[in-house]
Amino acid sequence: MSNIPVYAHRGGATKYVENSLKSFEAASKIGVDGIEMDLQLSADGIAFVTHDIDFFRLAGINKRITDMAAEEILKLKLGKTIVRRFLYSRVLSLEDFLTFFKQTNMKLNVEFKESFLGKTEKIEEVVYKTEAIKDVHYSSFEESILEVIQRMPIKTKTAFIGKKSSSWDQILSNRNYEAIHLNKKFYGTDLMNKIWDAGFPMRFYNIKGTEKYLINPHEAVIGWITDYPRKVIEQQNRTKR
Repeated sequence: MSNIPVYAHRGGATKYVENSLKSFEAASKIGVDGIEMDLQLSADGIAFVTHDIDFFRLAGINKRITDMAAEEILKLKLGKTIVRRFLYSRVLSLEDFLTFFKQTNMKLNVEFKESFLGKTEKIEEVVYKTEAIKDVHYSSFEESILEVIQRMPIKTKTAFIGKKSSSWDQILSNRNYEAIHLNKKFYGTDLMNKIWDAGFPMRFYNIKGTEKYLINPHEAVIGWITDYPRKVIEQQNRTKR
């Protein structure tokens, strides 16, 4: 059986700041199949590679990205408080991320965050900038964002990120989804079986690399999204490329 693709979640950021260039570079060196990264929009409509709607956790400032212009965001110093003064990372723009990524041969999972809600033109702009990547799919917790992508006049792959409270009958009626993304706590549950019975493959996130099912996974699984890509790769007994 071929290895299931391993995606480095936010770059597999256990050593470096999440969604940073260093984290993505480190992931590429250990043989991951793909990168999972998050996108938020600045006040002036620039897409940045960052997860939270604000920068309190990563930069120690209580400001929302949607209230900040790109110029201000690019000056932020990211990292743990104790080391941020000297050893810090910068927020990556989508453009800078793509400069790095286009030099690799990895798969890409672009997760659209909440700042893109209602921003049809900006969603489309991101897709057009990334559509040339050999294997790219777009994910979100927000159905409306994915529906914008599905209506575009180009071939795309979208994945809904589900929760227990999601409207599953409605979601599974959307045959345009390529896959469903689930927290690993739903692996082996009735929800997983319901999704598979409806014909949708799944990628699971929050994988730690110690799960027993990594050795002999369910046929529904088409990807592992993990902060510990090295451990997952080792479980698959493959050699570093």
